[in-house]
Amino acid sequence: MDAVERLLGDRPYADLRVEDVMAASGLTRTAFYRYFPDLESVLLALLASVRTELADAANRWLLLDTDPDGGILEANTALARVWSRHWALLLAFSDAATSGSRIQVAWHEMVESFLDPVERRFADLARRGLTSLEYPAETARALVWMNERYLFETFARNRDVSVEVAAATLAQTWRRVLFSAPG
Repeated sequence: MDAVERLLGDRPYADLRVEDVMAASGLTRTAFYRYFPDLESVLLALLASVRTELADAANRWLLLDTDPDGGILEANTALARVWSRHWALLLAFSDAATSGSRIQVAWHEMVESFLDPVERRFADLARRGLTSLEYPAETARALVWMNERYLFETFARNRDVSVEVAAATLAQTWRRVLFSAPG
């Protein structure tokens, strides 16, 4: 799996072949098929790993019980670091997902898995009188998908933006949405 991610830094997913992966890993083609039926299965396994990293990063704010604002920058910094570190893999997910594959479904499910925890966090903030969102569920959807698209475009497209600037931009947006008056 490490070989796949390294190779994706040099070539698009569509150009990746099992032979290349096995040559880069020093193993045989037979060894590959012992563990995976195809390259798409490797990407799905890698997506599961990245999903865990992203959830750990998001939980820095989602599970914070005290300061509602304090974890926003920290969580977005951690998210931006995951995207920055795995940019080639995330680009491959996007490229592979355009074909209506299992990766497209898995990617969408992964992003959507953040909606319930964000909605619960928004509800907690509302109960505590710290936010006055008119449409918390739709606001959660908008912010989660905004993060996904912004981080993708920032890091998978190799824009010259630092993790710190990307994280601060997202944190500022989340703060203004959550803690400003509705309207």
